[in-house]
Amino acid sequence: MKALLRTVALTAAVLLSSAALASEAVPVNATFGIQWTPVDWSNPFGRITESLGAAGLPNGKVLSIYSQDNLDAVNGTITSEFVAIAFSDTDVVYVKYESLPAVYYPETNTASFFGPVTVLGGEGRFDGATGKLSIRTTIRFSPLPVGTFQIKGVIKTAN
Repeated sequence: MKALLRTVALTAAVLLSSAALASEAVPVNATFGIQWTPVDWSNPFGRITESLGAAGLPNGKVLSIYSQDNLDAVNGTITSEFVAIAFSDTDVVYVKYESLPAVYYPETNTASFFGPVTVLGGEGRFDGATGKLSIRTTIRFSPLPVGTFQIKGVIKTAN
């Protein structure tokens, strides 16, 4: 009986450690050049924008980002409605940020925000992913609607 318990315990330990080794920590440190589009600016106190961008990596690969954000001009915050970071056409991470401090600078017609980002999951190798990232953004509203998203942190894969 003792030998059977040891065998079961050893088997469980091997299976659990295999699952732990299968997951991967993927560091992210990328600055995305973005172009944004006003989606709904009918409310002068809240603006919905859409951003598309890409970041070149040292290994020659490219990450892309798509976000839809809701700026609360009254309270000076921004919340994402949807954010996807694509590592490839099949490997995508979904993230969210809520009520981050956002500042508008009228003298330069720019805005910025920064703060924590929560990984919600993903697709492909990021199915079930978790993690914490940070974002730092600067956006110029005119004459060209461009800016940057700087994203840093670690994404933990579930597989």
